[in-house]
Amino acid sequence: MKEKKKKISVVKNNLYFLGLLWKIDPMGVVLCFLENFIQYAFWVFYSVIFMQYLFGTKEGLRSFPEIAIFIVVSLLINIIFRALSQCYWQIYTAKFDIRVHYGLNMKLFSKAQSVDVSCFETPEFYNTYTKAATEASGRAREVLNQCSEAVSSFFSSVYVIVTMALITPWSLVFIALPLFGNMYLGKRLANLGFKENEETTGDRRRLDYVDRIIYFRKYAGELRLTNIYNVLERMFKKSADDVTDVKLKYAPKRAVMGAIKSILMFLLGYEGMWLCAAVLALNGTITISQAIVLINAINGVSWMINYFQESTTKCSENAYFIENLKTFLDFKPLIDETAGGKEPPKEAETLEFKNVSFSYKGQKSLALKNVNLTMRKGVRHALVGINGSGKSTLIKLIMRFYDPTEGEILLNGINIKEFDIKKYRELIGAAFQDFALFSATVGENVLMRELETEEDRKRVISALKDSDVYDKISSLEKGIDTILTKEFNDNGAELSGGEKQKIAIARAFAKKSPIVILDEPSSALDPIAEYKMFKTVNRLCEGENTLSVIVSHRLSSAAMCDRLFVFEKGELKEEGTHKELIERGGIYADMFLKQARNYTAGEVSAI
Repeated sequence: MKEKKKKISVVKNNLYFLGLLWKIDPMGVVLCFLENFIQYAFWVFYSVIFMQYLFGTKEGLRSFPEIAIFIVVSLLINIIFRALSQCYWQIYTAKFDIRVHYGLNMKLFSKAQSVDVSCFETPEFYNTYTKAATEASGRAREVLNQCSEAVSSFFSSVYVIVTMALITPWSLVFIALPLFGNMYLGKRLANLGFKENEETTGDRRRLDYVDRIIYFRKYAGELRLTNIYNVLERMFKKSADDVTDVKLKYAPKRAVMGAIKSILMFLLGYEGMWLCAAVLALNGTITISQAIVLINAINGVSWMINYFQESTTKCSENAYFIENLKTFLDFKPLIDETAGGKEPPKEAETLEFKNVSFSYKGQKSLALKNVNLTMRKGVRHALVGINGSGKSTLIKLIMRFYDPTEGEILLNGINIKEFDIKKYRELIGAAFQDFALFSATVGENVLMRELETEEDRKRVISALKDSDVYDKISSLEKGIDTILTKEFNDNGAELSGGEKQKIAIARAFAKKSPIVILDEPSSALDPIAEYKMFKTVNRLCEGENTLSVIVSHRLSSAAMCDRLFVFEKGELKEEGTHKELIERGGIYADMFLKQARNYTAGEVSAI
C-alpha cells in the first residue's frame, strides 16, 4: 500500500512540475515531447516496420525499385527530422532554458519575498529554500526530458511487444527476460546507488568544503601563517577514504546485479529470441520475414525497456526535488505580506507596546516578557541592555518581521497588524548592524532603487554628506555612480567597514521616514568616530515629526537620547532620561559607569 502511494506521489510531482513549465513555455514542453516521440517512432520504424515492408510479401524480398523508393523516402523524412531536431536542440532549447530559469526563479523570488523573515532563521526552511533555488532551473530540463522519454519509450515498447506477440506468443518469454532484468534489477541497482549517495553525502560535503577553503581569498592568510592546512588535508584524506570504502562496500552487489542484468538482456533475451525465431522459421510456424522482424525487434524493445526503466528511475529521483519545491511554493506564511490591509497614517504620533511577550520558535524561554512602553514623535528613544536582553527582538517586532506571542503593538492607537504590511514598512527608515551592501552603484545602495531623476541624485549626495562619507565617495572616479565591490566589476570600489556602515546609515537619511530605527548603527566605528556620527544622527532623529529608536552598545551615545529604555533578560527594567537613570543608581547607572572606566581619559572627556 505504501509503495502505491509513493508511485502516485512520483506521478503527481512530475505532473506538477510539468504544469509549472507549461505555464512558462507551453510550446517548449510540446516540442520536447514531440521530439522524443518522433525519435522513438523512428526507432520502431527501423526495428519493425522497415523490416516488415522489405520482407512482408509472400515472395519474400520486394523488388529493387520498391525498396529504393521506400529507402529514399524514409531517408528524406529522417534527414528533415534530424535537421529540425538540431534546430530544436541548438536554438529553441537555449531560449527555453533561459525562459525557464527566469520564470522559475521569479516564482521562487516572489515566494521568498512573501514568507516570514523569521523563516530564514529556521535551518529547515532555509535548507528547503536554498535547495529549491539552486536546483530549480537545472532540474527543469532533466524533468522534462525524463518524463517525455518515459512516455515515448513506454508506448514504443508496447507497440513492438504487441507486434512480436502477434507473430508468436513465444516472443513474450524472451521479452520477459530483459523486462525483468531492467525493471527489477535496474531498480535494485538504482536503490543501491541511492544508498551509496546517502551514505557519502557528509563526506562529499566535507570534500567540497576543503575544496572551497583552499581557493577562497579570505582564508589565504590563515592558510599561509598557520598549520591549519594539515588539519584540512587530514579531513580531505579521511573523507576521500570514507567515500572509497562506501563505494567498495556496494561494489560486489552492483557487479553481480549488473552481470545478471546484462546476461538476461543480451545473452538470454537476444540470443534466446534468435534461436526461437530460427526454430520456428525452420519448422514453418513463421515465415523467414517474420523471423527477421523478431530478431530485429528484440534488440530494439530490450533497449526501449532499458531506457523506460532508467527514465522512470530518474523521474522518481526528481520527485524528491519536486516535493522540496512544492513544499516551498506551498508554504503558508504566518505573516502574509500580500494580504493587504488598512492604509497606515502618514505620521507616527505614538508607537505603543501593550503587554507584549515574544518567544522564538523552538525556544522555551521568552525573548520579551510583558513589555509596556510608549514612544512618541519628536522624542529620541534609546534601547539599552547587554547582548540577549531583547533589544533587537523589540526592533524586529516593530518592523513586523515577527508578531508578538502575546499583547499588541499600536501605531497611533491602531494595531499594526491591521495595516497593509508593505505600506507600513514604508514608514520605517532603518540601518542595521548586519546591513548588506549590494554589487550596485553607491547611489542605488543609498536609495535602494534606481536613480531616476536629478532630485534622486541630490538626495543621495545630501544623505552621504549627512552620514559623513561623501568626501570618500566623491574621491572615487565615478562618484555616486561607482559600483561597490569587485564581484562583477574590476573597477568596483572596496570600502572599509566604517565607510560601509556610513553608507547603510545614509539610507535612513535618504528615506526621510517618519519612523527611524538605528540598530547598532556604528558598531564598526571607534568611540570618537561614533560620537561624531551620533551628533550627525541626532539631526536625523530630532525632527519634531520623527519617531526615532536607537540601539547602541555604547552608552555614551545612548546618553544623547531623550528617553532610555533599559532591558534585562527580555524585561523592561528601567525607563527615563540619562540624568534620571544615573541618579536612580540602578542597572543603567552601573552599566554606564563600568563602561566609562574602560574609555581613555580623552574618550571620557568626549562623553
